[in-house]
Amino acid sequence: MTVTLFAAVVISMLASSVYSYPSFQTKIPNGDKVPSPCNRSTIWMGVGHHNPMGGGQLNPFGEDFEDNGFTWNKTICQKDSDGDGLSNGQELGDPNCTWLKGQSPERTMNLSHPGVCEPFGSTICAGKNTWLTNCGNTKFDCPAINDSGVKIVTVRFPPTRVPVVETTYICHLFRLPNDSDADIIAIEPVIDNMEIMHHMLLYGCSGDVSRITHNESYLCGMGGGMECNSLIGLWGVGVAGQCLNPQLGFRIGPTGYQYAVLQIHWNNPMHKPNLTDSSGMRIYYTTQLRKNRGEIMIVGQDSLEIPPGNNNVSFSGSCAALCTKAVMNQSVYITSSILHMHLLGKSGIIRLYRNGQLLQVIDEVASYDYNTPTMIEFKTPIEMKPGDAIKVDCTFDSTLRNTTTYWGEGTSDEMCYGFFAYYPQIRDLNFCGQFKSVDVCGMKAVMSEHCDLPTFLTNTGSLPTLCSANCTNSKCANAVNAALMTGCQRDDDVREFIQKRMGSGFFDVLAKCALVQPPPSAVCTTPGANQIPSHCSQIKSYAGSIPLMAFVIYILRQF
Repeated sequence: MTVTLFAAVVISMLASSVYSYPSFQTKIPNGDKVPSPCNRSTIWMGVGHHNPMGGGQLNPFGEDFEDNGFTWNKTICQKDSDGDGLSNGQELGDPNCTWLKGQSPERTMNLSHPGVCEPFGSTICAGKNTWLTNCGNTKFDCPAINDSGVKIVTVRFPPTRVPVVETTYICHLFRLPNDSDADIIAIEPVIDNMEIMHHMLLYGCSGDVSRITHNESYLCGMGGGMECNSLIGLWGVGVAGQCLNPQLGFRIGPTGYQYAVLQIHWNNPMHKPNLTDSSGMRIYYTTQLRKNRGEIMIVGQDSLEIPPGNNNVSFSGSCAALCTKAVMNQSVYITSSILHMHLLGKSGIIRLYRNGQLLQVIDEVASYDYNTPTMIEFKTPIEMKPGDAIKVDCTFDSTLRNTTTYWGEGTSDEMCYGFFAYYPQIRDLNFCGQFKSVDVCGMKAVMSEHCDLPTFLTNTGSLPTLCSANCTNSKCANAVNAALMTGCQRDDDVREFIQKRMGSGFFDVLAKCALVQPPPSAVCTTPGANQIPSHCSQIKSYAGSIPLMAFVIYILRQF
């Protein structure tokens, strides 16, 4: 296998945030505002370190600052630590070397990094940034795009005003070439405004796109929507392009994706006005179809709660054996793998299990760096059979946090995922992971030992709408009875998952309407696979001894 540095893969892998040593940040002018030379829309918080988040080996500026007693004065201000012809003071907004701790610097805009020689590739910087890997190298190397018959289509946003907010997710629906079947074999970014770019994701659409806004860009969330949820293209800062393994392609055309949603994440931390962008992707495709249709699978944990001040907090998320048995009818072959966490990520390991026993370690990262995650590409693809399981273990270091960190979209939040390119494409294998202990298999299949969640979600998904006017109509009554019949409320993790999927008001509506339905003890006289006999005697005894509201609350907590 070969190892290639990969700057980012999806959504929040590419967001910006700041965590370092505040005591050192306050000792230099604009210590918390120095832009990363790799992507000027992000902040390099550990200004004196190789690691942008701080800690570890010092860069040239950090070494000079240490030699100067960690004191900002004319000596360190006038020094040119990175050798690019600008003094440290000029780069940090104190050109006249007059700044004192606690004061506002003379300049807070147009800053640059005093430890990184710029511009990259210039004669003056030759040999000066050897410690800085995977930054500034944007040459796209993909021999397959030069093959005969390869065509190009560019999907690109029209010039669009960037909102004056820090984070914006914006989407645009595009029609793909569909005159004949073809395979996407590579994707190259077309960057218009690098200042605010964080990532781009291309989602293939399998559903009805008539409900999606056409011919104009629109604000969106993390994914491409229920209609467009197959990840087929990606770009992140530091990535020159995406060159697919020769064994697979992403199918477009009459039997493939005919539409795709391009999502862009803009980051405007300085809230600059009057910015525009028209970035996009250059898609390379060929009608010489590849052997396999592929996709990207995500495995991990959808719920994290990391306490502050702890240097060793671990969570895991699995694509369980019961999931792969349920959604896979054949083996799949993994061609690449990448571990993803955010700024608290410390280390991680991805394992493949068969028959409950460890088969092999897919990926192990002893020292995780959010800014330079590593993608593993397998010359011999790894076989995953139905009934196998993949487990992603993530370890976090929260010693610099004073509040609890939760799962979330922003980089100041956290994630624990593995991303895998694989073939052949399997429906409902785009996400296979967990929400706490609940196994989530794809977009639809959800499994729990305590209840039949797929049936629950199917039968009760429209309950808030059906019961919005009143609780006495027959459709509402059926939905309420279906909810009580499954017993899905007796597990805290399942309840939380349902609330996340259905909305915070779901159980409020269920409790209210359960009051006017026939006595819930009916579940004990109605046979069915989801009946819970051990609770029936308790339900009947409680029904005759406590007020109705308390009885309903008991039912919802126990089932």
